Parts: sequence; C-alpha cells; structure tokens
Amino acid sequence: MNKYSSKAVKTAATVGMSLAMVLSNAAPVFAEKVTTNYATDGICKEVKVITGSGDGSDTDGKADCGTLVYVEIMGKLDGTKFSTLTIDSDLKVADKNGKKVTLLVAIAKYAEELKAFAATDGLGYTEKANINTWVSTVKALEDYLGTGALEKGEYQAPSSLDTVLKNVYNMNGEGGTDWSVIDKNNYVAAKEALEKLKTFKKDYGKYIGIVSNDEYAANDLATDVMDAFTTLNNNINEYLGVTADSDLSDFVLAFDAILQNDLDEKATDLKKAVSNDKDAKKIWVVLGLDTEDSKLTPETIKLNDKNSIKKRIDLIKNHDNYDRFKDEDSVIAILDTYQELIDNIGANSDVLKSDAYNDYIKTKVSNVKKNNKVTLKNFLNDIKTDNALDTAAKKAEALADMLNSEQWEILKAAKEDVMDSIYTMETRKVGNYYVDKSDFTSNSTNSQQNTFKTTFPEFLYTLVDKEEGKFGYDVVAEHMEKVEGALKAVTTDIAKITPANIKASDKAALEAAEDAIYELEKGDYSDNLTKDEGKTVRTASTKIENLREAFDNLGTTNVAGWYDMGNGNWGYNNEDGTPAAYKWVASGSDWYMIKDGKMLRNTWLATDGGRWYYLDNAGKMVMNQSVDGCWINSYGVYMSPSYNG
Repeated sequence: MNKYSSKAVKTAATVGMSLAMVLSNAAPVFAEKVTTNYATDGICKEVKVITGSGDGSDTDGKADCGTLVYVEIMGKLDGTKFSTLTIDSDLKVADKNGKKVTLLVAIAKYAEELKAFAATDGLGYTEKANINTWVSTVKALEDYLGTGALEKGEYQAPSSLDTVLKNVYNMNGEGGTDWSVIDKNNYVAAKEALEKLKTFKKDYGKYIGIVSNDEYAANDLATDVMDAFTTLNNNINEYLGVTADSDLSDFVLAFDAILQNDLDEKATDLKKAVSNDKDAKKIWVVLGLDTEDSKLTPETIKLNDKNSIKKRIDLIKNHDNYDRFKDEDSVIAILDTYQELIDNIGANSDVLKSDAYNDYIKTKVSNVKKNNKVTLKNFLNDIKTDNALDTAAKKAEALADMLNSEQWEILKAAKEDVMDSIYTMETRKVGNYYVDKSDFTSNSTNSQQNTFKTTFPEFLYTLVDKEEGKFGYDVVAEHMEKVEGALKAVTTDIAKITPANIKASDKAALEAAEDAIYELEKGDYSDNLTKDEGKTVRTASTKIENLREAFDNLGTTNVAGWYDMGNGNWGYNNEDGTPAAYKWVASGSDWYMIKDGKMLRNTWLATDGGRWYYLDNAGKMVMNQSVDGCWINSYGVYMSPSYNG
C-alpha cells in the first residue's frame, strides 16, 4: 500500500478530504503483482504502478499521484487564494524530477495526474472545482504564451504572443505579415489580435504579474505581453488618427443629414454636400456609393417600421470607417436615435398588452349610480346625455359628473400608459383661440391606431374648449382633481383638529371643509363617490358639525390675545383673531416672544445686529443670569462679540 506521510494525511483532512478517501486511492495488496515506481523523484516518488494484481485490475498510478499533488498544493496554499498566485510566487513544490517549482508550473507539469484524480468516483464537488480552475487557468496561460512558458519564464514559439510580437516588429521577412504600420488592409486582423490580447491580459494577466497598463512585474513574460499590447495599440491608434478629423466630420455630417430627413420620413438628396465648405464631399461619396444617382435602400423609412430603421443602422455599421469612429459620441448619438425609434415601436406594441390597457377593457368596477359593475370601456361608451346628438363637451361633462375615484384611476392610467403612446393631444394658439394639432404618434402602427379608435370614445380626445385649449379628457381631469381636493379637505386637512383643541387659527380649514362637504353630499361631487368614500363623507360630516359648534363656542376671550394650547404651551392671536406672526408681548414686567401664533419656550432667540435672548420653560425672557455659560444682562441680552447695537 502507498505510504502517505502524516503531513499529507493531516493536510488532506484540512481541505475536506477524509483519510478514507485518500487511502481509497491506494492500490490493494495481493500476493501476485508487479510494482514499479511511478516517479523516481518529486511528490509522487512513493506512488507505485501496480500490474498483475491478482484481482484482474491494474492501476497506472496516475490518480494516486494526482491525489498527492492536490494535497501538497492545498497544503502550500494554506488559505491563500489561488487567484492571487503569480509566476514569481514563493510557494513551491517538487516536480517529477524533484526540482522546486512554483505552483503554477507544478499544475502544468502534473495536469494529467490532477485530472485523473478529479475523475475519481466519489470525489467531492469542491475538489473537482478547484482542479478544474487550476488546470484551465494554466492551460489558458500556456495557450497564449506557449507551452513551457511558465517554467522557462519567457514566451515560446509557436504561440499567439509570439505571432503578435513578430507581426508588430515586422520580423516575418519579405511578404510576411507586417503590423508595424497599420492600414485598411491589415486593420481588421490587427484589431482582432489586439482584442484577444486585451482579453488575455484582463483574465489572466494577474498570474504573470500584470496589475494595470502602468503597473506590472519586472519579469520577461509580463514585459513581453505589455510590450506587444502597447506597440500594437499605438500602431492602430496611429492609423485611426490619420485624417481622423476630416473623415469623422464627413461621416457624422452625412449620416446626420440622413437621420434628420428620416425623422421627417423624407428622402435624402445624396447629391448634396455634407457642408457649405468649398471642398465639402457629396453625401453619396462619403457613403462609398457607386454613382451620384445611387439610392438608399429604402429611400425613406417609416417611423413605425422596424425593418426600415434597422437598415439605416446597418448602413452605418457596414461603412468602411465605422470601426474607426464607433466610439465617438456623435456616432453613438446617431445610432441611439435610431435605436430609440425601434424601442418606441416595441413599447407601443406592449401598451396594448399592459396592465393599464387590460384594466380599462376587462376590470369591472362599481357603478354606484346604477348599482352594478361594468368595465370602464363599456362605462365610457355608454355615456348618455339629454340629447343623443350632444357635443363632445357635453359628453365629457356628463362623464365627469358620474365618474368615481376607482374608475378615474383606471382611466388616468390608460391615458398615460396607452393613449399617450399612440395618440398625441396637442394644440397651437392662433390669435385668441386654440386649434387642434393632435395626431397619431409617428411610431404607432395602423393596427394600433384602429384599436385606439374602437377602444377610446372620441369625446376624450376632441378639442372641446377652443378658448382654453381643453380636450374632453382635460374636462374630466379637472373635475376629478376637485373631487380629490374636496375629499382631502374633509379628511386629511382636519384630521388633527378636534372639538377639544380647535382654535381661532383653524377657521380657514374648517370653512374649506364645510364648503367641500356640501359639494360631496349635495353638490357637484355627490355622484363621484364610491361606497367607501360615501361612508367616509358621512363620518366627516358629523365631525365637521361638531367642530363648527366647538369653534363657535370659543367666545370672544379666545378670539384675540392669549389662549391655552395645553401641555404648558400658549398661543396668542391678534385683535382680529389671526395668529400673531412675530412679536414681543409684555405681561406685567415679563416679556414673551410669539412666533406663528405660538409662545416660544426653552430656546435662544437671535435678532439682527448680533443680540441674543433666552426664553425659559415658561416662555419668559431671562434677565440677570447665566444660561449655557453665557451671561445675560438686565435687558435680557447676551452680547456676542459681533454685537454692534
């Protein structure tokens, strides 16, 4: 049986491997067998290759070796993260020849053995995952740098890095690949190589000591990778910088001219110059078309047609200079505009599947007036006025008079999420009147427009007031906002007022609540309430009556002057009963400060000129004593250093 050192067994236990698992990889002992050493030196020197073992099974020792290598590496890591290892690491183990090598080199040397161990039946997920990460990382490093690069400390041929370095320094001889000067013939290949190098540097550069473009280890591999990256990147940038200003200007001006015409669904005259400059190029020339009579495909686009818009995007991206200028803000802005047109079409198609649309056509809500339930779509289409031929304005007013808050929330959501996406209600003022400039949105399809017409009643989007520029929907919205304000006046606005604490300053809120309760119970808003709101209004009506009685009983003594607010607080009203805004009030020999109708207490008061006063718990101005370490004189003033009075 293989002999495992006590250290190896202990290490195996610390990384989650049981002794039974370690020993299970050892070959059993039979009377008839042939054994040889798996390795003459290194980690696996005690592993035996056993053949003719008597039970008909053989073992080549590879998995046994992988077991020991895994245990040895985990022991060396001892909590150190594998991702922090570099080729310059001090953590080393013995290779198959007994030579001390870094862990990355050891993984490369023992890759097959580690994979054999990973394939062992019953091995845990963690061990398999560790081995997969180690082996795949080392493979990626040597795939790019060349086999043996990690051990030798320098890139090997053939390899990707070897190819890049030979190309950028034109070391391939006459007729070979030359990237020392980039032009339109080699740009694409050089750019692909640079992207591959960037990816390698980003994903695996840390293992050879690369931290950033300006910080990397002083070893040959890191230096060669950064040399290849810097040189190739500079060569490409030099090419992209040649005539970049004029080429970029032509590129942007040509495609921006096309975009502006596309937004108006007009054809672009390709024979026009991109600017007014004397030597400005024609648009067809910038686009690389064959003749001045060439046409765009399509000549015009429809803003509700994704395919035609996508062809414009393709026209830009297929241009010879696109790759040079794709990161320019002006180019990105043009593409973003086209993409936004496509997104808007997608958004429009989605609105007819939205919750707001489904609520409008499917959700049944209470119709208090008829004591039934009906969808809002049917409710609106069933609007009846005194005359079947009444105008859109009359129908809007009729809807406003009977719509409740539950129905209003559904209509408002449908307007904002659905109607506005398909139809734009706009006006333009001409003289003293407004004219209707409404239309379907440019990216709405014929199908969406037809659905809009059959779903939403025309009076909602008809201009019903030419003097104020109101549509039918606006009439409804204004009315429902007033209903909402009235409900707020009889609930939230008087929630904290009770008959016990009502005061003269509550007069305005009480009167507003009285006006609102009349409209809600008997006036213009009486048919706009849900059943629950009706109950709320009845409760509020009783409260308002009680508040009015308490207010009227305040009497003249509390209408003006001091009144007790409770908890040691006092209020002070002017002679007309309104709260005093800001004034000193004398009572005997004491002075009190009133702010917003209430006496100040336990606070410092600063006045212009740097004078400070202190008001005690009873609200009296303090005199001839120290407060917070500040002496207050007989006039009640603490004179600060900035005092100038």
